[in-house]
This record gives sequence, structure tokens and C-alpha cells, in this order.
Amino acid sequence: MTHWRIAPGVAWVGDAHRVALVDTRRGAQAVPMHVQAPFAALWTALGDGPVAQADLEVAAAGVVDEGEVVAFVASFVESLGGLGVVEEVTP
Repeated sequence: MTHWRIAPGVAWVGDAHRVALVDTRRGAQAVPMHVQAPFAALWTALGDGPVAQADLEVAAAGVVDEGEVVAFVASFVESLGGLGVVEEVTP
């Protein structure tokens, strides 16, 4: 089963409505980023460590319509994974 986590070196603060983060691995090139709702709800779900894809879908069910859950989670991990701030892990 696929699991996701916030990448090591990413500092963040926020809640289910908005998150501010910075990838400290980038040193002087680090640029602060903002994650807004509804993505912020999934980000905070990752806050305590790796989360199974199915659990992200449960979290997403609380913020998007039922038929959009799978696509929403895919968009979240694709977008933030592409930035290197969320990564897939093997449990």
C-alpha cells in the first residue's frame, strides 16, 4: 500500500485551512510556500508521519465531493510531490 509523508527538511506551520512551509534543504534558495484549503487539510493529515493513501482519501472525503476524492488526492500528491515537499515512502 502506498504511503505519503512530508519530506524531511520541510518546516511548516498551519491548520486545515492554510499552511505555510519552507524546504530548508534548499538553503539560501528556499522560498516560502503557502498551501490553501482544501489541500491544507491533507497536508495536516501528514503532520504526524507517513499516511496510507487510503487514509488520505478518508481525509479528503471531508473536504471534497465523494466522486472527487481519488482525483483530489492524486492531484495533491502530484502537485506537492512535484515540488519535492511530499514524498512516497515504503512502510
